[in-house]
Parts: sequence; C-alpha cells; structure tokens
Amino acid sequence: MAATTLIRNVSVLWGPDLALVERTTLAIEGRRVAGLDGGAAPAGAETVDGGGLLLVPGFVDAHVHIGFADPAEVLRRGVTTVRDLGWPPEEIFPLARASEQPGFAGPLIRAVGPIHTASGGYPTQASWAPAGTGCEVAGESDAKAAVRRLDMGAAAVKFALNPPVGPVLDHDTLRGLVDAAHAAGLRATGHVYGLAELQKALDCGVDELAHMLMSEEEIPDAVIVRMAGAGMTVVPTLSIRFGRDRELAIDNLARFRAAGGRVVYGTDLGNEGPGPGIDRTEVTAMTAAGFDSLGVVAAATVDAARHLGLDSKGVLGDGMDADVVAVPLDALERPELLSDVKMVWREGGRAS
Repeated sequence: MAATTLIRNVSVLWGPDLALVERTTLAIEGRRVAGLDGGAAPAGAETVDGGGLLLVPGFVDAHVHIGFADPAEVLRRGVTTVRDLGWPPEEIFPLARASEQPGFAGPLIRAVGPIHTASGGYPTQASWAPAGTGCEVAGESDAKAAVRRLDMGAAAVKFALNPPVGPVLDHDTLRGLVDAAHAAGLRATGHVYGLAELQKALDCGVDELAHMLMSEEEIPDAVIVRMAGAGMTVVPTLSIRFGRDRELAIDNLARFRAAGGRVVYGTDLGNEGPGPGIDRTEVTAMTAAGFDSLGVVAAATVDAARHLGLDSKGVLGDGMDADVVAVPLDALERPELLSDVKMVWREGGRAS
C-alpha cells in the first residue's frame, strides 16, 4: 500500500449527506481518506486516473453467509464490509477476527454466530446449514444463557421464527432472548415467517428483521406503522424472493419506508439468488420499492455502517476509513449500474 494515493479525474459522493463533488481528486493517506483536491502528488505517491468514474463509499452488506462465498471476490465486486447472519461460531468468529488484519483478502466481517431457535426449529434441519449454525434454546433462562455464551465478539443476536419448517420460540423464550441481547448491548434480529410471528417479534421488542417478512403475505398498514414507530430496521434481501413473493416483499418494503421505517442493504449472500459483491437484482428491487440511486447508496453505506456501529466506515470524508468503490457516473441516474464495479480500495489497499 502506497503511503499516499491520489485518485484523479473522478466525481465523489462526499460526506454523510452523499453530496456530489464533480471533477475532483480523492486523496488517501495510509488507511484513511485525506480529503479532496489532493494537489501535487508527493514523492512516492501512487496516482490513479479515475477516468471520470464516480467514487462511492464501500458497500456494507448487512446479511451474508460468507462461508458460501470467496471473500476476495466479495471485496473485488464492491462490498468492503459484511455482517454474517448465521454460521458455526467456532468457524465464523476466528474468520471475523482475521478480517481485521491488514492485507486480509476480503471484506471486514462482523458476525452473529449461531441462529437461536426452538428445539428442532429452523435452521437445525436445513440442508444448507452446517452443524452448529442453529443454537437450540429451551425456555427463557436457557435463552439468556445462550446469549451469555456469545463471548467471541458477536455483532447481534439472531433468532428464527419459521413455523412451516419446525417448532418456534414461544413468547417468553423470545422475550428472554431479546432482553438478554439488549442487556449485552446487542440488537436482536430475526428470520420471521408469518404475520402472527411478526406480531410476536414486535411484542417482544425485536430490533430488526433480517429479511422483509419471509411469508408471501401483505403486512397490514397498521402493522407497518407499528414496525416503523417501534424503530425496527429491515434488511430486505429481496434478491432471494421470486415472482409474486418478491412483488409482495417489495410492496411491504415500500410501505415500510414510506412510514419512516429504517432500511439497510443486505442480500443474504450464500442463499439462492445473490452473487458476491453489489447485487444488481437487490438494487433493482430496492428501486422498485421507491429508492433512487442515492437512497440505495445511503442504505448500503452511511445507514448500514451506523446501524452496525462502524463509526469510521460508510462515508467518504476526512479521516474516515478509505473504503472506496468506483462505478460509472451514470449510476446516479441508473441505479443498476452500481453493480458495475470498476475499482475497489479497502482501508486504502487496492483490491481491484
């Protein structure tokens, strides 16, 4: 990594408001952004011609299963930070720690470890899930003990309520899990199927849906308003939905957003549908739900980084981590071009 890198002849989405600065130079010093209009290149600096491209902050994918992907490919295709939402803890937490080291060939990884569920519940019987992906809990005290065992740096506590494929946590057990998560300073995020389970999640103070409601159902407007009013966040993962199911999920998301709900970008990488990197299908579906290009970028950068507590990421600004992605300038008008990644830096190191 050069001590200084100047990316010339670019437009930049600058600062937390993603203000467009045209025909400028982005300066990187070491691992940090050092400002715009870098002036004369200091001795030993690397100068890159940006060819009129648009620089955006590196994307944050708030729902992946990184064990199914090549981390280096995820990074090369524009995602510089991920949150893994379900994997055996003895595998994912060491990988997350390794991702913090300079030179790691992939994105920064945050992880929740296992998915908490009822005995025999999803994903304990799922063909995709390696042994240890599900953590079975039997009662409120067991739920609290399970959260206490997450001593490896968990980014959140995840649970599943998926009645079609097995038993689900009852109200008291889920409430115990959520309370324990909050006591540990963590959010509770859920894979939720069905309106009744969504109501249970709201009653128990769940913070986040790891997908838009997984069942093929329209969420009533009153429930949408309650979700938004409770401060719930939704990670849409629309790219794993198909046909009428996707249409309903898009409509639910659009009404949630219109009600003031918080949305952060996530694809469920590793599941059926999305590929590594900025996913064109996810972006296009979010556009159908009412997001313009800046809205998609905000959900995947500024808002996602804040949601995950990553204060030095998600923004191109002085002193911020130099997680930088170059895409065509036309992506400002055509959101699908955000997936057309030309160059990537993670903390100042060139990845592509």
